[in-house]
Amino acid sequence: MENVHNNILDPNYIPEELKTPYDVIELPSQGLLYKDKLSKVKIEFLTAMDENILSSPNLSSNPNEMINLLIKNKVKDLNISPEELLDGDRMAILIFLRATAFGHMYQQMVYDPSEEDFVEVEIDLSKLEHKKLLIKPDNNNEFDFILPSSNKMVKFKFLTAGAEESIDKYDKELMKRSGENLSQKITLRLEKCVTEIDGERDKIKISNILKKLPILDSRTLRKYIEKNEPGINMETKGRTQGGGSVSCFLTLGSNFFWPQL
Repeated sequence: MENVHNNILDPNYIPEELKTPYDVIELPSQGLLYKDKLSKVKIEFLTAMDENILSSPNLSSNPNEMINLLIKNKVKDLNISPEELLDGDRMAILIFLRATAFGHMYQQMVYDPSEEDFVEVEIDLSKLEHKKLLIKPDNNNEFDFILPSSNKMVKFKFLTAGAEESIDKYDKELMKRSGENLSQKITLRLEKCVTEIDGERDKIKISNILKKLPILDSRTLRKYIEKNEPGINMETKGRTQGGGSVSCFLTLGSNFFWPQL
């Protein structure tokens, strides 16, 4: 009786039946670009209560808001906001939540060159590989790169999930203002990533320089950033109903968190 009484008085005591199962996963970035350097996080599994989030009409029409709320509720030792996560780390958390809730197999339509048509394939989420951070940042968590054509020295950073969201929103606003269906996301992402060019850190001047870069410089820099950005390798193979396989790229469709059970 004494132990039971002490447990009830303990403000941190949680009865066994109320504890949510969890697992620990390693972040692709290994936490190297966060202040607390947290390389692993504890994530609770999705429960019936979380269906309130998944089925909310307001949240389902705003995927980013839903994702941020899920991460806030399920990641127990995250000392930053979901928006401050690197986009690749956030993706690793989402894939874990989805796989542990609905199973590792995910159906997706992809183009099959042998059939010359779109086919449904199953992708095994458990086989997706982490892209770990392999290049070393400086004291400001920035990285160096020399542009091949202009020989300019560039410093860049990897984008957070919040930065990616703001780019998407601003790009849509620009298209709406112009009345043209012309995305400027390539330029906008570079402007967010690049922090310095040949010692210049003024954002307006950097923007003007980037817009006039030779295509070789722009494309090579973007490929270097994409290659080294920590996250999940979304290039994979899907299994067809006939037992074959198709090389494809994982996309988070409308059935990612709403599969047919």
